[in-house]
Amino acid sequence: MTCNDLVAFYAPRLDAMDVPALLLDGGGGVLYANEPARRLHRSGGDGEAMPAHGWRHEEVPPVPEDGAPVRESRTRITLPDGAGIRQISWTCVAIPVPGGDEGGAGGSASGAIAAHRAAYVAWGRPRTTEGGQEMGFTILPSGVIQAVSPALCAICGYTRDELIGRSAREFYFTSTARKRIVSQLIERTEVENGEVTLRRKDGSPLTLWYSAESIRDASGRMVAYSGYFQERPFAFSSKLASDFSRVVDALPGLAWVCGRDLRIVAVNDAYLAAYRRTRDEVMGRTEYDFMPPELARYPVEAALKVFEEKRELEHPAVPHLLDPSVWYRVIRRPIFDDNRQEVIGLLGIAQDISSKVVQENAFIEQLHAHHGDVVVVTDDQGRILRRSRQTLTPAIFGRQEPYDAYTLDMGPVLDLLHESDLPAVRQALLRAMREHREQHFECRIRNLSGSYSTVHSRLVYNDTIYGEPRVYVVARDVSGEVGLRQAPMVLERLKEAAGARTDRELATFLNVSAASISNARKNGRIPPDWLIDAGLRTGRSIDWLVRGTAN
Repeated sequence: MTCNDLVAFYAPRLDAMDVPALLLDGGGGVLYANEPARRLHRSGGDGEAMPAHGWRHEEVPPVPEDGAPVRESRTRITLPDGAGIRQISWTCVAIPVPGGDEGGAGGSASGAIAAHRAAYVAWGRPRTTEGGQEMGFTILPSGVIQAVSPALCAICGYTRDELIGRSAREFYFTSTARKRIVSQLIERTEVENGEVTLRRKDGSPLTLWYSAESIRDASGRMVAYSGYFQERPFAFSSKLASDFSRVVDALPGLAWVCGRDLRIVAVNDAYLAAYRRTRDEVMGRTEYDFMPPELARYPVEAALKVFEEKRELEHPAVPHLLDPSVWYRVIRRPIFDDNRQEVIGLLGIAQDISSKVVQENAFIEQLHAHHGDVVVVTDDQGRILRRSRQTLTPAIFGRQEPYDAYTLDMGPVLDLLHESDLPAVRQALLRAMREHREQHFECRIRNLSGSYSTVHSRLVYNDTIYGEPRVYVVARDVSGEVGLRQAPMVLERLKEAAGARTDRELATFLNVSAASISNARKNGRIPPDWLIDAGLRTGRSIDWLVRGTAN
């Protein structure tokens, strides 16, 4: 049987397959590639000559060895037009070749068939479920984009030069989505499928279905992750609309429902009035379609957090995006599918609390006893509800923004503290809640620089504004005063106040022994009655004597 006979016999059968398939000679050379295989082949570049079927030697599956009839293997190919890298799992089966090749015109391929008395049929399937050349990509383990297809560039609004060589994290709408996808690829070492929201060049969200795989070398080290995106219609829009249209109409305040694709499927009249839009301008659209882009990102990021974490998200006090004088308490609740497994949408409810915020702002202003005071509001569980515009330096929460309340997600205030201070602070919070009396203490609080600032905290209980218990934490950074409050420094200020030059003269002024002064310096503790006595007799403030601050 000649090479031509083999191709004539197997070509129609390979063409009938919907997966890449190859006919190989006895030495592993490609005799024929079907249409799915030709679509996947690596295109030549830089004037390099390529065989008609397009398959390079390193991309072709190895044939069985030592007389084995079947061999399973995996090869790596690079798709054309920057569509990424794929790994294909192959099955290669030996087929017997009757007779020799006498008189045949098969060339070297025919000679290989004659020498091995065998040929091979190999078929494979990309580990990603499809070729995905339309919106393909390849990203290095460092996060740098190595390849991207023209179709993906077009849908995101970028040129290829604007994407290649840049970090992929810049184009995810939230950083948590990227971390989740990459960690899954690293851990599972197989194909990962799911939804992700990208950020277009104009800042708007783009929700796509992705299929990606980790590409590894012979040692198992990941050298890239590659795959493709697809646009898919959201299957639950009509269900969400039918289930919740009447629900949102019955809810007080603003109410709306959006799907995982971020498109709104149900709103009430209060929502339309608040955003000054008609129903046609809102339905089936995302916030980016009818809000200023610089503001729309806040509700979009909040919605994505609900989808990613599958939990309710509450913002106790946030300003209205179009009118900062109006404040809302906003709750976003996940809507699960019938099996309670996946989040298919969210229900949003916003209650106007503007009058309460005005009262609370006035109360917070009264609590400021010093220009450096920072006020943090917590509930009875110690979760942060609000914070004043002032911030500590170095900052605890980061750079202030007009709508930073949208990024404040009920985090426990105890999470910010040094672990050794937790018991004392927890007790102070409990006493403030139980006794309704102010509590004072010092603690160390973690800032964005990674270090800790020492703060003096005053806890004030109030349940009259909202009709629910709240604790107002007034914090003042005293890190710079810590050294001034050491016993040697306090003794020096006592001497200055008393007009004493030596420890003996100070002892005489305080009517104590000289040894008492030495012991106080050695033990690092100044008796309180010394400070009170010196303050009353000299007119110096206790704050100055203890902390070195001005009267």
